Amino acid sequence: MTGEDSELTTHLAALGRKKAYFEVGKLLSEQDDDTVYKLVEDDLSSTDTGIGSLTLTLIKGGSALAESGQTLSGSTVLGTVCSACVGQICEDIADPETQKWTTISDTLLQVLPQLGPRSIIDIAFRILAELKTSGALPTPLAGFLPMLLDTMGTIGAVEITSEDVGAAEDDVRVTRTGSELKAYWIESACTYKWHAQASVRVCALLRELVLTEAQVERVSARIQRQMECMELTELPAMVYQLLLLSRSGSKREIVGGIFTFFDNMEKQLKDARSDDERKRWRELGDIEGTIMLHISYGIKQDFELGDALIGFAKDTSDSLSSFSFACLLSLARIHRFEDTVTTLLRTQLLRSMHDEEMRVGMVWVRPYLLESRSDARELLYAVVERSSYGWDQVTQSLIQLCITTVDYTARRNTYSPVACEQARQTCIRVLQTAFTTHEFVRGEIVDQILSRVVFQTESHMHFLDLLQLLVANDVDVVRTYSAKIIDALDSISVMSSRTLEGLVRAVAPMFLDDVQFRSSLVLVLRKILFARGVDERRVALSGLFVLISCVAQSLDWEGERKQNNVRLAVLLEVLGLLRRCLTQQPEIRKAAYGQLSTLLDEPFARRNAALLGTLHGIFQTEFAKYQTDRSHDSPINFQLCVSPITHKVVMPVASFMQCFAKLTLALDELDGSALVSTGSESTSIWTDVCTRFSRAQMEDFELDANGDFALDSPSGVRNNNTARLVIGCIDAAIEYELCSTHDMVASNSAMVIELFSKFQRFSDVLCTRCVDERKKRVIGAASDLSHMSLTTVLKVLELVLSDPRRMDNPDHALNCGPCDHTWFVAHVNGASLWAANTAFVRHLLEIALARVTERTGSVCVEPTHKVLHVAYVAYSGALAACARPCESGILDLPTNLAKRSAKARSILYVAAETLVACTNVLQSRGQLHMLHVAVMRPQPMLFASNVDPPTIDPPTIDPPTIDPPTIDPLLDAQYASALITGLRNTSEQMLAQKPVMAREATSTLTSLHATCVQLAHTGYFCTNAGARAVIYKTLNETARWAFSLVGGELPGDASLLRNITLVLTTCQPFLQPETVFARPPLQLTLSVPDVSDMPDVSDMPDVSDMPDVRMDDYELGTLSRLISSICTASRLLTNIDPDPNETDEDEPNLGVFTARTIPALITVLAAWFKTELHELDWASTQLRRTSTQELAMRPEGDSEDLHASIQLERRVCKRIHALSQLLLQLLSTVMPTPGATDQVIRVFHDLHRTFAHLTRIKLQCVQVPITESYIDCLSLICSTLNTHAHSMIIDKYGALVGSADAEKPNKKAKLTSGSVGKARVLRNSAVVSSLVYQMELTEKYVGQVAARHKTPLAHYLKRSLARDFRIERDRLHDPLQDMGTSPDEPGDTMLLDSPPPDTD
Repeated sequence: MTGEDSELTTHLAALGRKKAYFEVGKLLSEQDDDTVYKLVEDDLSSTDTGIGSLTLTLIKGGSALAESGQTLSGSTVLGTVCSACVGQICEDIADPETQKWTTISDTLLQVLPQLGPRSIIDIAFRILAELKTSGALPTPLAGFLPMLLDTMGTIGAVEITSEDVGAAEDDVRVTRTGSELKAYWIESACTYKWHAQASVRVCALLRELVLTEAQVERVSARIQRQMECMELTELPAMVYQLLLLSRSGSKREIVGGIFTFFDNMEKQLKDARSDDERKRWRELGDIEGTIMLHISYGIKQDFELGDALIGFAKDTSDSLSSFSFACLLSLARIHRFEDTVTTLLRTQLLRSMHDEEMRVGMVWVRPYLLESRSDARELLYAVVERSSYGWDQVTQSLIQLCITTVDYTARRNTYSPVACEQARQTCIRVLQTAFTTHEFVRGEIVDQILSRVVFQTESHMHFLDLLQLLVANDVDVVRTYSAKIIDALDSISVMSSRTLEGLVRAVAPMFLDDVQFRSSLVLVLRKILFARGVDERRVALSGLFVLISCVAQSLDWEGERKQNNVRLAVLLEVLGLLRRCLTQQPEIRKAAYGQLSTLLDEPFARRNAALLGTLHGIFQTEFAKYQTDRSHDSPINFQLCVSPITHKVVMPVASFMQCFAKLTLALDELDGSALVSTGSESTSIWTDVCTRFSRAQMEDFELDANGDFALDSPSGVRNNNTARLVIGCIDAAIEYELCSTHDMVASNSAMVIELFSKFQRFSDVLCTRCVDERKKRVIGAASDLSHMSLTTVLKVLELVLSDPRRMDNPDHALNCGPCDHTWFVAHVNGASLWAANTAFVRHLLEIALARVTERTGSVCVEPTHKVLHVAYVAYSGALAACARPCESGILDLPTNLAKRSAKARSILYVAAETLVACTNVLQSRGQLHMLHVAVMRPQPMLFASNVDPPTIDPPTIDPPTIDPPTIDPLLDAQYASALITGLRNTSEQMLAQKPVMAREATSTLTSLHATCVQLAHTGYFCTNAGARAVIYKTLNETARWAFSLVGGELPGDASLLRNITLVLTTCQPFLQPETVFARPPLQLTLSVPDVSDMPDVSDMPDVSDMPDVRMDDYELGTLSRLISSICTASRLLTNIDPDPNETDEDEPNLGVFTARTIPALITVLAAWFKTELHELDWASTQLRRTSTQELAMRPEGDSEDLHASIQLERRVCKRIHALSQLLLQLLSTVMPTPGATDQVIRVFHDLHRTFAHLTRIKLQCVQVPITESYIDCLSLICSTLNTHAHSMIIDKYGALVGSADAEKPNKKAKLTSGSVGKARVLRNSAVVSSLVYQMELTEKYVGQVAARHKTPLAHYLKRSLARDFRIERDRLHDPLQDMGTSPDEPGDTMLLDSPPPDTD
């Protein structure tokens, strides 16, 4: 320090001690800036803590000078001192001791209002220069800099040079306002490079500024760009600064930037392979979890940020990533957003699966669709996987989402059943994984499951499936919640039998090993078993038999002896409880015998000596009460089984005998057991019972064939109940003889026929004479009186309806084990007496049909493996015989199949109906894909009764899930094609025998249609080129065959034509030109195809490669010809000459189209139109990728979505135009019945709705232009079709169809009847009103599109809707005034106020 400086410093210090601050300021104003800088620098460098005394004196001097009136001098002095202080702070930015500089910054903040504009600008850009040089901002200036810049923004116009703002340009003087300088400062700060370690400080300083919307976007973009070069540990702080910055605006853009950044990070690290990459991936998960907490906290402070996040998620729902998905789940923890977020994510999950199904299934539009950017299932799996580290805070929201999704999919909704099932299975899998991974959510999951079970919600069975999976996965974990399960079991009284069975089956492993749980469960069941209500007892009885089944099944596996001894004791305990149930009311005993009979059909029950021995003692004692001696013709005293007072059944002896018969048979099958002598005694009893029943007559049971069996008299009730018991016992004797005929002895076979003749005679009497109070028959068929189990029926049907393939092929898959080829041939030959009895075979088939169609609520009671077995027997034993063509053209059927009585149904018809029932059951369970495997390639594993028990202890006591064997996709397609070919040939042979086999053909076509639907679905999703070619070829041939039938000599049967049309509409997407195939047609036979014999089809082109115009022509060509034939026939039926210009030389036989068949065909076509229009609605929604919101988030120059959307819109319009051409034929024709006209009008209504939907989508997608295809559709629909629809409505309401007044729409028309006519008019007028409203909506959207694109479209709208489409309801005559008018007399009239149709 020089002498002069020392003297100046001493003098200033002395003035400071005297508090002569004005003199200090005046003295400073005389010094130059370098001197002041030197004074401040020396003073601050000599001070370790706080601000130096000299510096403080200088600041106070400048303030005193400004306050004394010398504002300019004072502000200049203050600016110089403050600039010197800021310079010292910037120079010592790396000094770890920041307390001194913070004190100085606080002092500067106090004098900031006294600084002049030039000083503020100099200080601000001095700090900016430091940012440019070092890439950082001084931490002590965190509070001072924002206030400084905001103050600079309020400055007016100031003349500055480029040097003042640190620019490198020439020294040019310009005038700028403070706001412009502030904007320049911010822009420069965003341009400079920031040091990674100082980035958070820079962001915090920028965030404190008062920014405009554009500046917020600029700063947020810079921060997001800075995040790319930072360490993972620094990212949460940066994101937190962004969230704080969002309070100034641009919330959606900031949220989108955060999501985009972490999406890119996940894409880079998702496929991590090295240890370092995997470590970084887990570290990223932890960081993202912290960021989710920051986002949740920020949203709690600012709800608008949550709204912005949800809005961004809705706009980008097709491209959500796992991080954004998890952030939404984190947001769902806030009560305000819980329902909104859950609904959004559930909709995205279901829509993703629904879109994927539609995208794959719509062949005509598949080439024009872009792939989905995200898969919601993968997002769920990713979230639940990463919730184990870093993302655990979203687990509860994830659980809630999955639970609500399962609830939602169980109800009726707008999504396809396939999509709902996939979503449900996905959520159940996620819940299972979360239960295994996270302990803190286990209690909540169990509570949610049990609450739905107790309250019987629509989804409770799905949650029972989840509970069963949880128990099977880790029974020890679920055992900790056994108290909750016991509390739920207290609600048995309000549960259904199916619910209780599912619950008990799910917790059965806990019942076997947990003594306390077992005691509690048995106590609950015992309490309910002796409740007052019979229904409650039935429910508890169902649960009891599930326990018996589970314990007996667990004993069937080989395991530890000690464990088996414990379970044997458990079985005896439960059987003791069952013994007490068999002494209750007849209803309870009947239910117990029925369920016990079902249990004895299982192999594990027939091998359990303890179970059989206990039951035999009970049954032998009970049978002795009702057994008669040999002097009586009746082996059972039925008088004791019917009350003499109330005439009601007091002992269900028929169910008892059926169960007793199965018990005896099971005892006979035991080898080396102490129960062999007991079984022999029961066998002698049954031998006597069967012999006496075969000789008995109705009089032996005090019944008269001509007696009273009506249900409205006491004697009739008694006779009816007695006859039912007798018939049931005879049925039990038949079942015993069928199952006990091991060696097919001729005498035993004859005994079965004798017993069946008794059964048939008694059943015919009861079916004929049993009537109710209205004299209507109560019993429909003899099969309704039979209690024979499906297991027994299948054993016999396999012999009487033998499979020729199994007979001829010793290596057939079913010829294995004891039932080898020799055994099967011998038993088939031995059963020839049964097979020759047509009535007996038909009776067995009818029983199988009744069992398959039997329902408990809406669920089939028979398991899947039995349904598959029934389908195999029905097809291979009966229907396959019709598929073998013969040269004479006459079916060479076996004798038992060819017989057909006048009253009874033929065996072929019952077999066809049985196959239809099996198809419906499998389709309802989503297992129709197993049908062709079971029929064309039967395996023992598909029919569980043929499977031997394993020799090791299984992981669970439940039987394995029945799935088709894993085979090559090409071979699987060949089996399905062979089945369709067989059904097609069978139908064709039946149709050739018209009209004798018309009903058989109708049922066979129903099965063919369902199989084609399944195969078409398989073809859509098949990735194997060869299998896809086989499927396309088969369905193509089926479609052409179906159309050829319509033009053949068919009877005018509505059901038959309806099924043919269903097959045609199902297969028509697979129609292709003959030149497409380079190979000859595939020759598929009924035998199992060999891969080596199949031609090479790998080079066959896919239908998706064809041009769109040709695709529409080939697909819709057959339907167009069918519709043309319907229209021609309708004109003939309504006495209107057909148009000679439209007459086709190859016009099919129009005799099949009658006033009864045309409405049925129109109904099928209307359903097809509705399906096609639904697909068009979905395809239109795919244009949303070019909406304003979507395009705003696309990078510049990315036009892929726009080009694809234009092509998609063109393709959709062409498809609508093709469907409109088909509808034009129907609208141009007068239908012969009002019902057909209604269907056509409804289809036209749906067409308008689809076109309006497309137009509304075009309003959102502003960059999709108005194409020529759209104008063609507009012209056809809103001009031509509207005109024809108006004419059709005039013909329907204005005059009688086909009369001379039809050409005068304004003339009054006569109604055929009073009240019926007016009700129909009012109903149909509502249809017209809906049509008019939809047409008005279409016109509205067309007008908006025309205005937006500045294109005139109004001239395509030809009708004035309010004037032309109007029915005057008030002018209709009230038919109640004509009560005396007979139905044959004409009623009153109706008036349709409308002008004649336009001729243009």
